[in-house]
Amino acid sequence: MGFNPVTVNAITYIGTLAIFMVAMFVPGIKLPFPLVGCLVEWKAENFGENQNLQYFFLSLWSVHFLRRTIEVLFVHEYKRKMPLVESIGAPVYYWFFSFWNGVALRHDNGYHQTYLPMLVVGSLLFFTGSAGNCKCHLQLRDFRKQKRKSVLSEKSKHTLPYGFIFEYVSCPHYLFEILTWIGFLLTAWTLSSLLFLLATIATLVTYSYKKHGAYKQEFNGQDGRELYPRNRKALIPYIF
Repeated sequence: MGFNPVTVNAITYIGTLAIFMVAMFVPGIKLPFPLVGCLVEWKAENFGENQNLQYFFLSLWSVHFLRRTIEVLFVHEYKRKMPLVESIGAPVYYWFFSFWNGVALRHDNGYHQTYLPMLVVGSLLFFTGSAGNCKCHLQLRDFRKQKRKSVLSEKSKHTLPYGFIFEYVSCPHYLFEILTWIGFLLTAWTLSSLLFLLATIATLVTYSYKKHGAYKQEFNGQDGRELYPRNRKALIPYIF
C-alpha cells in the first residue's frame, strides 16, 4: 500500500516553487527579524540598501526545483511505492521551508543582501552543486541501464557505480545537494536558509550512511558479486 512516487515528488517540487513565489511576491506577508532579513548584511553605498535581489533568488530556487521535477518525470526510476507518512511529510517539509525562505528574502520585510563577494561565491557553489547533482542522477540512470543488459544482473539487486565522484563516495548526488544549499546560504544568509541547510545535511548524512552500509553488505565479493571498494566513503571523500 502506498502512493506513486513520481506523482508525489512532482507535486512536491512544483508546489515548492509555487509557494516560494507566493511567499516572495504576494503583498502583506510579514514576519519579524530574525525570522526574516539578512543575518550577515552588507550596507555598502554602491551595492547596498537599494539592490533588489528577489528575482535573483527566484532564479536560483527555480533552477533547482524545475530540474528536480524534470528528473522525477524522466530520469529517476522508483522501485517502491511511497508510504503515507513519507507522502505527506515530504511536501510539508519542502513547502514549509519554501514559504519561510520566500518571506525571509522580501525587501519589504527588511531584507538587504550580504557581501557581494560572498554572494558571488555562493552562486558559483549553488550552480556547481546543481550541475553535479544532475550529472550524478544521469549516471545512476545509465548504471541501471547497463545492469539490465549485464549477464550478472541476477546476482545483485543494484549496480555498483563507477566514475566521476562515485570513485570516492557512495552518494555523490547527496554531496552535491548539500553543496547546492551551502551556496544558497552564502548568497542569502537568512535564518531559514541556514536551518534548511542543517536539516538537509542531517537528512542526507543519515541516508548516505545507510546507503553506504547497504552497498558494502551487498557487494561483499561472494557469489559472483564485486567487492565494494575499501577506499570509498559514504558522503565526503576520504573523511565520511
